Amino acid sequence: MEKKTIVFVFGTRPEYIKMLPLIVAAKKDPNINSVVCSTGQHREMLENLYKFFDLRPDVDFRLMKADQNLVNVHSETMTAMNAVIEKYQPNWVVVQGDTTSAHAAAMTAFYHKVAVAHVEAGLRTYDINSPFPEEMNRRAISLVAKLHLCPTTDAAANLKRELVDRKSLIVVTGNTGIDALKIVCQKNEGSDFYRNLFNEQFSFLGGDKFILATLHRRENFGSAQREILEAFLEIVNSRQINVLFPVHPNPSVRKTVNEVFSSELGKKVFWADKDENVNSKRGSGNIFLVDPLDYPALVYVMKKCDFLMTDSGGLQEEAPTFGKKILVLRKSTERPEGVSAGFSKLVGTDFNNIVNESYELIDREKHWSCNIPLNPFGDGHSSDRILKMLMN
Repeated sequence: MEKKTIVFVFGTRPEYIKMLPLIVAAKKDPNINSVVCSTGQHREMLENLYKFFDLRPDVDFRLMKADQNLVNVHSETMTAMNAVIEKYQPNWVVVQGDTTSAHAAAMTAFYHKVAVAHVEAGLRTYDINSPFPEEMNRRAISLVAKLHLCPTTDAAANLKRELVDRKSLIVVTGNTGIDALKIVCQKNEGSDFYRNLFNEQFSFLGGDKFILATLHRRENFGSAQREILEAFLEIVNSRQINVLFPVHPNPSVRKTVNEVFSSELGKKVFWADKDENVNSKRGSGNIFLVDPLDYPALVYVMKKCDFLMTDSGGLQEEAPTFGKKILVLRKSTERPEGVSAGFSKLVGTDFNNIVNESYELIDREKHWSCNIPLNPFGDGHSSDRILKMLMN
């Protein structure tokens, strides 16, 4: 078999996680010369993952700068990718998802007439501003991709309806994020070290029932974000349940969190990883803020929580593996399969809606009245299918 050079590009933590199983498989194949590129975004969130998986990028663009904007990220990614393509002359450039860096890398490959493979292709809300800028990014990548690697049949159907380039190939592979999730679960559960580490790290939860909450989408910045955070406070006060809230490092998110929770800090809201006395606050009815969790720790609490409230796309895909219900803090979702299967419910950003839907889950003894459905997003073997497509 002819040896092929494949360039993998990621920037954010979710991209790295979803690319990881594919990169690991590629590096084991003697017929593949793999070049792994990081844009340098989410650097502080990726370092521990590099150690956990023992897999670092071959090329680091080092794009992370203070107060950078989307235009800077896009232009600098293209400049760096231009040098990579000229140096390695790849057969494929593989991008994942819908970030600005993924779009920039795909466009650079297109200008060089290098084939683009798009992992997690075909997701759509058909609202160009929701999510922003991801919806535009993924639609634009679809225009230049030669291989559309779709996580579900619904995603593939979207591309067929759009009549993307007739010379391109649309394939349903499942979601590589589920492959990564299974790898992490095996490492976590097979190690006393990790099990003891996480039990100690989250001892402040005291084994009580808790909700896992995350919030980071740009379209929720401002008043919508405030309403969501105020709903969190109402829920812990009225239902005496804990909320574990890993706070995204984006300054806009941090500023709003600090403003909304300022009067409750030390009373109902605690920075759990900064307060040495947090275990003395143990009990129900608190919001525990923590810095972003390493992915293995996130998997641990996802498995332990009662349910999730989130605007994350990745968590909508991963939580069903553990049978968890998800209240989606968005007005639309490009992952309708989770809604159809009964895992996800769109609750938007309205205070009353979030509170009432949370009560519905908190007060219910069992979240499922029947057997829990299979995760509609993947079976853990997506990477094998994708690698075969790239080689053939």
